[in-house]
Amino acid sequence: MTLTDTTAETSDDPDFYLDLADARIVATEALLEAGENIADTIDARAMSCIYGDAGLGKTFSVLAALKEVAPDLVLLLQFRSRPTPRDIRMELFEALHLEGKPPAHPSEFDRLLKQSLARRPYVLVCDEAQQFSRECFEFVRHLWDTGRKKNRPAVLFVGGEECYKTLYNEPALASRIYIWQEFTPMEPDEVLKNIPLFHPVWASAPTDLINFIDLEAGGGTFRMWSKITHHVLEGMKRRGLSEVDETIARWAVRRARPARPVRRDDDR
Repeated sequence: MTLTDTTAETSDDPDFYLDLADARIVATEALLEAGENIADTIDARAMSCIYGDAGLGKTFSVLAALKEVAPDLVLLLQFRSRPTPRDIRMELFEALHLEGKPPAHPSEFDRLLKQSLARRPYVLVCDEAQQFSRECFEFVRHLWDTGRKKNRPAVLFVGGEECYKTLYNEPALASRIYIWQEFTPMEPDEVLKNIPLFHPVWASAPTDLINFIDLEAGGGTFRMWSKITHHVLEGMKRRGLSEVDETIARWAVRRARPARPVRRDDDR
């Protein structure tokens, strides 16, 4: 696959939300731009930031763009909660498959990581980077900012708005970001173009139905469309339908979106 393909899928593709069967990667403008930006970041051995709201496909697009990079060169860091520099040190120690016990002293630990990162053209992906504190960003910058250009890892910060704000508001960090890319929801015309390519169930669906679903719940995000599609397929299976109709679509929308709160007199 190349990112210029309209759609494609291989066994190495990143997982779709809810493991949606028969879903396909769609080469949206954002995905194509991410591919170019990541390639340029790797060539320059630079640091870049890909940011935007949840559910817009940032991580998915990054992993799709990195699929042609050797897997053992991609160091993916993901944390469930706010990490500390020590957490990042330990995660890198494991990702680099370093032998022995991790050094006890931070300076010794950092020296080992810098030496290890300089041995190969690694790509360090910091996912969910909105969890990073300024101290964590500075630590990654410290690992990147030492040594010659050819020995530096390429670094991708991928996260929400807080990731962007923290980097942007720190001049020492912002000045080192090579490329900024913001992910935004698909516009209505993009939805009509991309959703029929995303999954076969939408290939022949009326445009009015797709517009309705996107306005009510889809919001131009692939995560919500994956969720809605999952419900639609389940509803069609239960009712023995071969095509999606408005009744199934409305049922899926009700399941997929949070219920709007009921306003009572005592809430005023």
